[in-house]
Amino acid sequence: MKLKSAFLLLIPFLFACKATTFTPKTYKGDQLIVGSSGGVTGMLNEYVLLDNGQLFQSKGLKGEWKELRTLKKSKTKEIFAKAAELKLATVKFNHPGNMTYYFTLKQPPRSNEIKWGESGVQPPDGIDAFYELLIALF
Repeated sequence: MKLKSAFLLLIPFLFACKATTFTPKTYKGDQLIVGSSGGVTGMLNEYVLLDNGQLFQSKGLKGEWKELRTLKKSKTKEIFAKAAELKLATVKFNHPGNMTYYFTLKQPPRSNEIKWGESGVQPPDGIDAFYELLIALF
């Protein structure tokens, strides 16, 4: 009987231990934003990966965020390490086109955006491949 009573007392504590969740607007840590915009409709498709693993998507013109899932810590670290390897925090490249693809790396208080899509202009090495890898993963 004592064991049953002790278990019943622990139940509220089990449900109280919920992980803190954030949104791209409220998060203070690093964020990797991957997206595309433009074309005939001017449609926007954007993903935001927080360095805590939370993944969000925004489609359309309203910019409402929908949480998709939380990536494993190891996968999240791998993605941010690849972003560092490609120097997304410092590379200066701004060549938007009719269809524009972009990365934004936010490392408060700094932020850097890379845009490409201009006809005949290739983004820096590895950028396209990293973009395609993340779109397939997300």
